[in-house]
Amino acid sequence: MLKQKICLVTHLFPVNPSDYKGIFVRDLADALSDRGHEVHVVTPLRWGAKRREAQDGISIHRYPYWGWRRAAQLGELKGTPILLLGSLVGMGIARCVQVIRKHGIGLLHAYWVVPAGLIGVAAGRLTGRPVVATAAGSDLFLAPRRRWGRMLVRLTLRHLDRLVAVSRALEDIALELGLPEGRSTLIHGPVGIDLSLFTRPRNHPPRETRPGRSLIYVGNLAPPKRVDTIIRAMQRVVGKVPDCHLTLVGDGVLRPSLEALAAELHLQRSIEFLGALPHGEMARILQSAEVFVHCSDSEGLGVAIMEAMGAGLPVVASGVGGVPDLVRDGETGFIVSPDDHETYAERLLLLLQTEELRARLGGNGSRFAREHLDKHVVIAELEGVYQSLLY
Repeated sequence: MLKQKICLVTHLFPVNPSDYKGIFVRDLADALSDRGHEVHVVTPLRWGAKRREAQDGISIHRYPYWGWRRAAQLGELKGTPILLLGSLVGMGIARCVQVIRKHGIGLLHAYWVVPAGLIGVAAGRLTGRPVVATAAGSDLFLAPRRRWGRMLVRLTLRHLDRLVAVSRALEDIALELGLPEGRSTLIHGPVGIDLSLFTRPRNHPPRETRPGRSLIYVGNLAPPKRVDTIIRAMQRVVGKVPDCHLTLVGDGVLRPSLEALAAELHLQRSIEFLGALPHGEMARILQSAEVFVHCSDSEGLGVAIMEAMGAGLPVVASGVGGVPDLVRDGETGFIVSPDDHETYAERLLLLLQTEELRARLGGNGSRFAREHLDKHVVIAELEGVYQSLLY
C-alpha cells in the first residue's frame, strides 16, 4: 500500500528499552515504520519519560492527566476513579487532534478498545479520520464487567470504522456488545512474531534438553494465570517420569505462594523458578524444551504460546479466550480446563512418553505459525485493513 501517516493511540507504551509495558505496541510501531509509514504515538505521560521524543524514527507524544504522578502506569491506579479516567480521555483526545492537524495524520489505530479506542473515536470524529482499534483481551473480557465500563465499550464499538480482533472469542464478544456487522477483521496477534528468531534451522542439532524431559512456561506469575494447576499436575507427572523438569520463566505477586506449593508437593528439584528474563533470551529458552505449558482463567491470544509454536513446541493450555485459535486440541497441542490438574497431567504424560506425537503436534504448530503468525503476514493483513479505509 502507499505509505501513510499513522497515529497509534495507546494507554501503555514503553518508557525505555527495559520496560515491557506496552512492548507489543512498540513492536507494531517499529514494524509499520520499517514498512515506510510515518508513525506517531499518542500515549499518557509516565515517570521517567519525555513529553515529546523521537525513537528510531517514531514520534512519541505523551500527555499529562490528573493523577498521572501517582503510579508508573494506568493499571496501578486502583479503582480508576472517574476524574482520573475522564482527564486521561479528555487530554488524550486533545493531544490526538493536535497531532492529527499538525502532522497531517491519515488514520488512527487505537490499541485496546478502552480507553484508547474511545479517545481515537472522538478524535477521529472531530477531524474526519478513520479509526481502527485492536481488541487484545482485557479490554473486552474485563472492562464490560463494570456498568460504566460496558457503557464505554459499547459506545466505542458502535463508532469504530474497523475492529481488529486477535481471536474469534474477542470478535464474538465485540459483536454481542454492539459492533456493527461487517466491521471486524480477525488478525492473530498485534504484530505477529519474528519466526526467524524461533524457528529451528535445518540440520540443527537435537534439542539441548536437561536430563530427562523438559517443560517450559513463560508468562506472569500473577492472576489470571493458573500456574498452580501446572505445578499440581507436575506432582503426578514426576511420579511417572521422575526425570521430568519444569522451568518457569516470569515473575509476579504469586511467586512466593507458587514456590511454597512446589515445596509442599516436594517438587523443589523438579521445578525451577528463573524469574523474568530479557525477551531476547526467549528463543534459546524455548528451543531447549520439549513441551510448552500454559494455564490461565482468561487470555486474549497468548504471545508466549505463539512463540512456542514458532519454536516447534507442542502446547498444553487451558481453552480460554483466544487460546483455541492457536492450540487445536489433538493437532497442535492439547486443551484442558484451568482447574483440572489431573487431565493436565495426563496430557503431559502422553506427550512426554510419545516422541512421535510430540514431533507431529509441534510440526503442525510450526506450520500454523508460518502461515498465520509470522510478522510479515500479520503486518500485510493490517495494511490491508488500513487500505480498505483510506481508498
